[in-house]
Amino acid sequence: MFRIFSGKSRDKALREDQTNRAANGGQPGRTINYDPSLIMTLKGDHHELVQIYRRVWSEGYEKQDFRKVAALLKTFKSTFQAHLIKENVSFYVYLEQSMAGDSHTLQIVKDFRTDMNDIANAVVQFCKRYSREVFTGEMLMDFKQDYEKIGEALTRRVSLEERELYTLYHP
Repeated sequence: MFRIFSGKSRDKALREDQTNRAANGGQPGRTINYDPSLIMTLKGDHHELVQIYRRVWSEGYEKQDFRKVAALLKTFKSTFQAHLIKENVSFYVYLEQSMAGDSHTLQIVKDFRTDMNDIANAVVQFCKRYSREVFTGEMLMDFKQDYEKIGEALTRRVSLEERELYTLYHP
């Protein structure tokens, strides 16, 4: 069934659309609004993740307390995944919407997102592999190298995000 709008209904719909555009930075179809506290929240997550990651080494592995390693890695993994959800939903979707008219920058943002997904997969696999209360001989031999590789990738990524990518986020 078709509904025919009177002049008043059409005017009301236009006003609502204008209000929604104003709330969304003038962009039609924007689904994620700017959050002035988002970048500080994401940086806070980074700080928390670094602290947990360091504790995996100092409180767990160095003391050969593999229960502690497993517990801290489970905490790290869940905190990391919560951060990724926040970043994917609130940050990347907003940037992709706001950069829709700038195909070059939009591609850079998409490349960052893809790269982060690759890093995330490696981090989750690392956490799953070493979230055991007993390590095999092979796990003992591999842990240090794997820990350092993951740490380097995360350090590089956090630095790049905070120095370059987060500067693109604005109303």
